[in-house]
Amino acid sequence: MVGKEVLHYKIVAELGAGGMGVVWEALDTSLERRVALKFLPAAVTMDPASRERFLREAKAASALNHPNIVTIYEINSLDGQLFIAMELIRGRSLSALLRERKWLPPDLALDYAIQLCAGLGEAHRAGIVHRDIKPSNLMLTQDGVLKILDFGLAKASVAKSRAAVPGGSLAEPLTVAGAVLGTVPYMSPEQASGGEVGPGSDVFSIGIVLYEMLSGQRPFRGSSDAEVRRSVISGEPPFLGTLVADLPEALAQITHKCLKKRREARFRDAVEVGTHLHDLHPGSWPRPRFDQSTAAQTGFPRKFRGPLAGAAALVLAGAGVAAVAWWPRGKSAVSPRPAAEALAPADALRRAEEYLRRYDRKGNVDRAIATLEASSRRNASNAALGASFAEAYVRKYNETPDKQWLEKALKSARQAVAANDDLASGHVALAMALAASGQSDEAARQFERARDLNPLSGPAHLGLARLRSGPEAELLFQKAVQYSPGEWVPLHEQALFYYRNADYERSIAGWRQALQAAPDSVLVMGYLAAGLHMKGQYPEVADTLQRALALDATNAATWANLGTARYFQGHFLEAARATEKAVDLAPGRYFYWGNLGDSYRRVEELQSKAGGAYQKAIGLVRERLAVTPNDTALHANLAMYLAKSGDSAGALAELAQVEHDPVRDKSTLFKSALVYESVQNRDKALAVLDRAIRAGYSMHEIANEADLAALRSDPGYAKIAHREAAKK
Repeated sequence: MVGKEVLHYKIVAELGAGGMGVVWEALDTSLERRVALKFLPAAVTMDPASRERFLREAKAASALNHPNIVTIYEINSLDGQLFIAMELIRGRSLSALLRERKWLPPDLALDYAIQLCAGLGEAHRAGIVHRDIKPSNLMLTQDGVLKILDFGLAKASVAKSRAAVPGGSLAEPLTVAGAVLGTVPYMSPEQASGGEVGPGSDVFSIGIVLYEMLSGQRPFRGSSDAEVRRSVISGEPPFLGTLVADLPEALAQITHKCLKKRREARFRDAVEVGTHLHDLHPGSWPRPRFDQSTAAQTGFPRKFRGPLAGAAALVLAGAGVAAVAWWPRGKSAVSPRPAAEALAPADALRRAEEYLRRYDRKGNVDRAIATLEASSRRNASNAALGASFAEAYVRKYNETPDKQWLEKALKSARQAVAANDDLASGHVALAMALAASGQSDEAARQFERARDLNPLSGPAHLGLARLRSGPEAELLFQKAVQYSPGEWVPLHEQALFYYRNADYERSIAGWRQALQAAPDSVLVMGYLAAGLHMKGQYPEVADTLQRALALDATNAATWANLGTARYFQGHFLEAARATEKAVDLAPGRYFYWGNLGDSYRRVEELQSKAGGAYQKAIGLVRERLAVTPNDTALHANLAMYLAKSGDSAGALAELAQVEHDPVRDKSTLFKSALVYESVQNRDKALAVLDRAIRAGYSMHEIANEADLAALRSDPGYAKIAHREAAKK
């Protein structure tokens, strides 16, 4: 087509193609201007009824004249093929921007939404409904002006007078009810079910686009168009306030009102939406940090940032603690968002579940507890509230850790089960609290009871999977993922299972999947970095941690992970500085202090501080052992810290506790090898290290562990290394 002349237009280049036709850049030789020519699909061109409908609707759209609507210059045909000549936009689509940025800061999303409502409001006033509002139909000029494209699915509203469309009659709709046209993830419920559409349908689509701009994800998702359509018709999206840090509540309320299932519950049209958006003042929320050099590259003089994410739990090496991870029993949005004190029990539960579903986001656990506490003042005996309380308290215990939260969790869960023994979520919550307190056998019984009550319970299967091992655990993880499509937590937990079993390829793949479900999760990024670290993929480790820091520079685990990565690359001073930041942000985590001691020992001017760091780690481990005295991993960490601080006898005494466990994992075996090497028992160190390697411990980490430098020169280690190299 390039070089071909179509009437007085000369084709210059192809701009793109989609379901509604192919678009070319062309030169209008009569007016010496560049235009976009859109050639319609054969289905529209050849079918008389479709052709007539399109021409009538396109004429209606061409009557619109607004700076936020792409101007239509001409509707014509050549050899029976319809085409539209329209304004050529130099810029890119909103969909392209979102693919790059994932989400936009509230002020920028608000700006684009106001422009969208301004243009669409003009159409609604003229009696035109677009019916295909989506990011790919919204162009952004280099000056930041939004332009609405493709009124090819537009219809005229019956309610408007015929004067609204010059030269046309609106005695009847231009498209018939029952014809499902549009793009499924951006449809309104009435559009998805083949019903009659009006301005309210476009309002719903505005809500979807605004939701996606703010959160980086669509509100209605599924593995197929049919699943997405069902979600649009009957599903409820997560409340935006649980997904986006520091989001103005009024903006979340407006977005969710646009997404009401009943048309009469939404705003009437885009004009009304725009009026409410105009009333918001961007200065009322913090301006985002921004890299100006990035702005220059994009061509948009705006500010971008991602929503803040919560704390990660895994430190790359020697991260002896992994928090108990579960997720709520259902997904539902609360919108608009009333004060917590005014919520009924069901609404409080939905709100709390949304917070707990993204427990990895900073502050969400505290928000869940506050929401539940406000509601429980009036509903103290509600079993479901008690179950959610227990879940929130367990998560709080994982964050701090402070024994009071575990005690509260056990109390709330037992009260929930006593109030209603047939409530599966109550047994899940009790099992969570029991597992966190080290009572694994009783926890398993409670998870089994929950599974009996609800055979499709994802949390029950996930909980059992965490307490099992081998093929049985793998099958349970698979069921947890199957029963919770689109949820990030079971994907994350399954990946962690593979990681602990030294299947690093599958763990990395699993965490990548989890990031697709929760793209802003700093927690998952931390674990992904751990998997990549074990494979020796250090550049990607650094890249992953840099992305995490860009999302939240106050996340302690990210700094700890960064410190560990630098330690194993031999950059000990940098490792110490990064780990110091982790300790400052989360002084209650023993493995941060232990890692800090390791780094201090390797920097001459900081060696005097190593002993204090190890003593702090030792004290914090002993506090944890007071709660879970049979935790083998804790004993192994304590032995390691004692050995490194010079207490060989104490270290060996702790190892005696570890050796009673016949199924020590590879990490515990590795730490035991470090202890034996530290107390100069090379034979035992080699024997235990060999077991760790056979269990799948990373040769990359062993080859870079400074405390094993002397051991690696031993002939016994050379034999082990040669054997492993021969396997590759």
